[in-house]
Amino acid sequence: MKLDVSSWRGGTGCGNGYECAVSSIGTPNCVINSTAHPIDYDGNPIKNKYETMPRYRACQSFTKDGVEVFGLPIPLSAALSYNKSSSSLTNADELTGHYIMGQLAYYSNMGQSITDNRVNSDIKTAIIGVHGSGRDAGTYLCALTSIMVDASKERSFLRGQKRQNLNPKDVLVVSPWFMAPSDDSPMTSSSLPYLRWDAQYPIFHTWRYGAESISDIRHNNMTISSFGAMDVLLESLCDRKQFPNLQRIVVTGHSAGGQFVHRWALSSSSWCFGGGQFAHRWAIKSDLPNVRTVVANPRSFTYLDDRRYFAVADQINALQEDRRSLAEDEGTLTPFNDYELRTPYVAEESECNGFNKYEWGLYPDEGVPAPYVINNVQKLIDHGDNSELFCRYASRDVVYLTGQRDIEILSAENRYKGLHGDRFQGPSRRERSERFYASLQARGRELDFCGRVGGEDTQVHDRSIVKDVAHDHALMFSSPEGIQAMFG
Repeated sequence: MKLDVSSWRGGTGCGNGYECAVSSIGTPNCVINSTAHPIDYDGNPIKNKYETMPRYRACQSFTKDGVEVFGLPIPLSAALSYNKSSSSLTNADELTGHYIMGQLAYYSNMGQSITDNRVNSDIKTAIIGVHGSGRDAGTYLCALTSIMVDASKERSFLRGQKRQNLNPKDVLVVSPWFMAPSDDSPMTSSSLPYLRWDAQYPIFHTWRYGAESISDIRHNNMTISSFGAMDVLLESLCDRKQFPNLQRIVVTGHSAGGQFVHRWALSSSSWCFGGGQFAHRWAIKSDLPNVRTVVANPRSFTYLDDRRYFAVADQINALQEDRRSLAEDEGTLTPFNDYELRTPYVAEESECNGFNKYEWGLYPDEGVPAPYVINNVQKLIDHGDNSELFCRYASRDVVYLTGQRDIEILSAENRYKGLHGDRFQGPSRRERSERFYASLQARGRELDFCGRVGGEDTQVHDRSIVKDVAHDHALMFSSPEGIQAMFG
């Protein structure tokens, strides 16, 4: 099925308990309905926190049950590229990658454009949207296709921002579905099994950190990292025989999907990452689409060394969190003048001795096995020196999006079966984002920004705060900041 986006004019709507309005400067928005009594799907009352909210972009009428699910064949060679022990196969042809181990489920606005081997000469931009912990890939397809209408207009629907020329017909949207055992199998004419990842063990949502898929005895117990499957998807789009005019690939994810995109961009060794912003050997010139990753509101980050931000000793008692109006604050929440980037003291580390194990750092953790990540990054770390790894990551085109209102204090206690290494990253997603970003700039200065010549504004990656948005993928993507990150 191919959706005809050219005839779709779109619409807008408001969340439960809000009604459509227009701001004093003429911007469409939503205002709270004081007479409404909104409830959630379980019948529980919803307490709306804000007087005004941005509007949602409506998409065409397709849902998880109403849109066809396709399958991307995953060759064994993708697993063997980082883990020679991922298969018990012995046939030489199979070991060279001719063996197809399964298929990755995905949704698309252009049907089987990736897998039907036809030439897609019209496609100039490809957007890959990685779902969050709900594995609701269909809603990500909806959110990302809906914003193409706004992004293609001369002026943005939201805040009047000037947009570059964009034809929705030229944009391919793909939303991979990292299925769990509890997910119903979509109908398929293929004999290949859909790849699945454990949703509970060893920690929740294992696909988000690059875990291996669940082995299947019917297919020689082969497994592949969710990141390895993403490499296959990326490299399918980089195939010039199939996508000769593709100029840009954007891989974006929100929440758990943001964690996925961040850690994958850090650890992937895919040949598709050809360009970079630094004058460094990683920034190889080639005829490849530019690959940009957009990381939105992840719960945690993977630090490249063992330093974190701590309050300086004489400020510890004075730095009690003042949460009065942080949701409306557009500046920096962490008082960096009162913090220092350093390794934790012995007493501090004893409170959280797993703070630098993967997925929060790069020390291997037997409890969270991730051979794709560990094998790929260890090749670039020389006796503890992470310079090569840092410069490769810094050379990649990465944008971090942070919801201005995503300031909920995240509990450090036992949410992920005792693994709470994110407690040293900050109290909220927004502050964790700004601290990780600040740590990249600090390391960049230490390495002279890997040889980049950029003047006083030299920086590693980009970061934007999304005004008036909390933890909501649809509003993050449809915001002016989100559209700029993907289409600007």
